[in-house]
Amino acid sequence: MVRCDSGTTGSRPEEGGAVPTGECPPGTALSAVRVEELLIKHLGCDESQARACANGLLGTTTAAAPGPAPSARTVHGTGRLSGAVEDRAVRATGVRARAGTVPHDSGPHDATVDLATARNPVELAQQLLERAEDTGATAVLLAVVDGDGGLRTSGAAGAAARTGGDWSQIPLPCVLPLARMSAADQRVWLDDEAGDRSLTWVSAGGDVPGGPRAGGTGGPGAVVCVVSVIWSGPARPAPTARARLEALADRAGQRLRGLAALAPPDDGVRAAWLDAVIDAIPVPAALLRPLRDGLGRVVEFTVDRCNARATDLLGRTPDQMTGSRLLETFPGMLLSGIFDAYVAVLETGIPLDRGPFTYEEPFQGVMCPAVLSVRAQRVAGGLLVTWQFHDEQTHASTRIDDDERLVNLGWAEWKPATGSVTWSRRMYDIFERDPERGPLPLDALSGYVVEEDLPTVVEAVQSLARAPGPVRFEVRTRASDGPRHVSVSAELLRDSLGNLVALRGVVQDVTGVRRTEAALEATRREAESRQLRMAEELQLALLPRAYTTLPGLRVAIRYQPAENCARVGGDWFEATPLPDGRVLIAIGDVLGHGLQAAAGMAQMRNALLGIAYTGADPARILDCLNLVAFHGHDESLNATAVVGHFDPRRRTLTWARAGHPPPVLVRGGRATELVNDDGTSLGAGLAPGYACKTLRLRPGDRVILYTDGLVERRADRAGDREDLLLSAARQGAHGGPEAHLETLLSVLHTNPEDDTCVIVLHVGS
Repeated sequence: MVRCDSGTTGSRPEEGGAVPTGECPPGTALSAVRVEELLIKHLGCDESQARACANGLLGTTTAAAPGPAPSARTVHGTGRLSGAVEDRAVRATGVRARAGTVPHDSGPHDATVDLATARNPVELAQQLLERAEDTGATAVLLAVVDGDGGLRTSGAAGAAARTGGDWSQIPLPCVLPLARMSAADQRVWLDDEAGDRSLTWVSAGGDVPGGPRAGGTGGPGAVVCVVSVIWSGPARPAPTARARLEALADRAGQRLRGLAALAPPDDGVRAAWLDAVIDAIPVPAALLRPLRDGLGRVVEFTVDRCNARATDLLGRTPDQMTGSRLLETFPGMLLSGIFDAYVAVLETGIPLDRGPFTYEEPFQGVMCPAVLSVRAQRVAGGLLVTWQFHDEQTHASTRIDDDERLVNLGWAEWKPATGSVTWSRRMYDIFERDPERGPLPLDALSGYVVEEDLPTVVEAVQSLARAPGPVRFEVRTRASDGPRHVSVSAELLRDSLGNLVALRGVVQDVTGVRRTEAALEATRREAESRQLRMAEELQLALLPRAYTTLPGLRVAIRYQPAENCARVGGDWFEATPLPDGRVLIAIGDVLGHGLQAAAGMAQMRNALLGIAYTGADPARILDCLNLVAFHGHDESLNATAVVGHFDPRRRTLTWARAGHPPPVLVRGGRATELVNDDGTSLGAGLAPGYACKTLRLRPGDRVILYTDGLVERRADRAGDREDLLLSAARQGAHGGPEAHLETLLSVLHTNPEDDTCVIVLHVGS
């Protein structure tokens, strides 16, 4: 139903109902069907709402004519006053649109006179609220909207002003189509489902002095002026109050139209002060200006300006981005939902702070990924946005995590003053602690250390307190798979006054290293043991069979290899009868250790036997061995030896010495060294000068021949060891040859790093 100015009604031919009659114009600029389509398509109205609004609009629309401007038309309806995204259109449920016109005297009114003198929209809003408060009004919102839907600088008073000027309370999606489809000013009464009400005055689109008229003919330069008076409470304004509010709204709208014509089309986004603000922001920043469609909806943003730090995922410069369309330049904004979030910030005024999150920008058919953070704030009708790419930080953090994981290393910081503790991710793995439980306080760490290693921790703490600089130590900590070895580097951080600020530490799990070292050590010991056994077997295989009895002699012989397999030497001996009835007695030591020395020993002993069988005397035998040592190897072989012949019939010992320790004679409880100063080591030169000495022995005499392993110990002085040798030789003289030999070995504690060979000869009767 439509109430025309004259109060007559009619029916629509299309629907078989009332048609405009009386003072309603016989023709309209738009058909009712077309208006209904627009309302359903762009405002989200249902069919009944669209029919009611179309009847109201078409029943009051008049063609533009010369003369005084027509009085404002009035449309009644219900809906939500909020202009948020989800409430832009009048909701389909509970909307009862009543369209019609209310006669109103638009002439001067006592309360409206001063409104014409307002100097700016803010002052106009305040004056309007003061004059409308007695009707129950709580807020006034003024807006000037460009032809493309952009919101200009406006004013607010009352509750809206205290909330920062929430322009979303102006139902622009509901009123702008009225302005664009009508040549006259409009008054829209809306009842909110929550009980709030508003009266919104809307100027005809482009109805500004010097601008195009409305009715769908407004060009890009057209503007729409909006005055909205809001009040709360269940009671409806009385008819007189409603008429007074309409008169106030008319007068305020006329003044706002005049202010809009005087003010330059500046929405505040290009304000000079914003230049300094955006340039001072230390991260990429830009000002976005909204672009709206014919229904006031934001369909795009333009990048109005960027600061010098502005960069994008594809490397474009600030100059290249400035002036561009947001979705054309950054289509990923729509795919990621950032564009819708920007629109929500513009409409609600609630700032956006999102990230870091995964963002993808399409480029040449490929999605370029990035980690992005964005912030947005509504500023002067536009958006101030900042963004930051976190790829470098993310990659750096990932590299740090990977490095810590690869070397089993973590770091920690304790601040005693604040009690704060910071751990890297790897620290939780080293101490087997759930990250959700947070890091351990400093005094709780000792509970994780093996008790035997607590003194090491105490010593490290004392070292930190005594002297500056880092302290490094290693302890074992308790873990589910056994003790864990951790290497710690700790340092105290102090301020300029010497006060303790923090304790920083780097902890490295070296359990794998220590276990590997232990396994290698065990393997090394096992290999050495095997090598020792092989060397002993080889050396023993090369040595002759030890006789216990020889012509005129009882013999005790002991060969004792070094404890370290790498120290296996070239000690050798020989005690064997010769074809002429004499007994060959020899002992020697090839200098050096290892298999090479053992091979030299075998060569010396084999050469000895071959030469001895020729009947040569001991000096001649040593001469021949010297030639073998000098010429028989790639490098000269150095060795020492004592070679002697024992004649059992005469009981004589004829011997010669080549740099070897002299034999010891034990007779009548006394022990003395036999003297023969002639001769140098085998292989030392071609003129050694060996000479024979002959000693007549008595029954019961004992002659001891030995290698230097019996008397050499690195911790002992040589003179003391020689005296000890003679003393040990006297002590064991009362027993048999074997007991005598055991006494020598036990008293002298042979050198474990060298081979030892001992021969004890007992002269029989």
